[in-house]
Amino acid sequence: MDTSVYHALNNLAFENKAVGDLAKFFAQYAIFVMVGAVALAWFARTRSGCLLSHRQRSALFFAGLATILGLVIVQIINHIWDRPRPFVVLHEFHKLIAHAADASFPSDHATGAFAIFFALALFRRPAAAALALVWAVLIGVARVMVGVHWPTDILGGLGVGAFAALVLWTAPLRAPLLRLEGLCTDLYERLLPAAWKGGAPAALPALEGSGERPRPQSAGKLPSASK
Repeated sequence: MDTSVYHALNNLAFENKAVGDLAKFFAQYAIFVMVGAVALAWFARTRSGCLLSHRQRSALFFAGLATILGLVIVQIINHIWDRPRPFVVLHEFHKLIAHAADASFPSDHATGAFAIFFALALFRRPAAAALALVWAVLIGVARVMVGVHWPTDILGGLGVGAFAALVLWTAPLRAPLLRLEGLCTDLYERLLPAAWKGGAPAALPALEGSGERPRPQSAGKLPSASK
């Protein structure tokens, strides 16, 4: 079953250039787009304050931590079971991207993507979670299409990502991690330049938004001493 699904997806990407090019993008770069979007959304702010609510930022913070934990678990599994990649053991395959012949199970790309999805889902962010799920599935399928993973590697990544998110969601870890996110937010706010916080200098209230520049006051004549 694993081999037949692998060949079906791999041949589809090889025989259709447009599908293959799309698969190459999702297999190589989509996870970095996903992680970058999470980071940028957490840091994003306007002059009046953070762009997202506290709960939204907490969800993104948990998504980042779940990704890190998931990747650590992947490394542990790789040291326990060095599963060969399809292009190492199969005689017929199409390797569409360059990749080392390291441990195949589970897929670290799929692990990171699904960890983000499950973290957002646990925080009940339905729109963001739905988008993350679609993106994660596309990443997983693409990794098989380009010939570097077995389908079960992707399912393993899904499981590890879910496990990582659920571990962080447990009561003993959730509360301290929420406090950690608050501390990180406070530190970030303190490190921002004063101008980016939206405050106008107190000496120029009348010129705010007028486009005028302050004019230097003339020294004029000194008042004469009273006779």
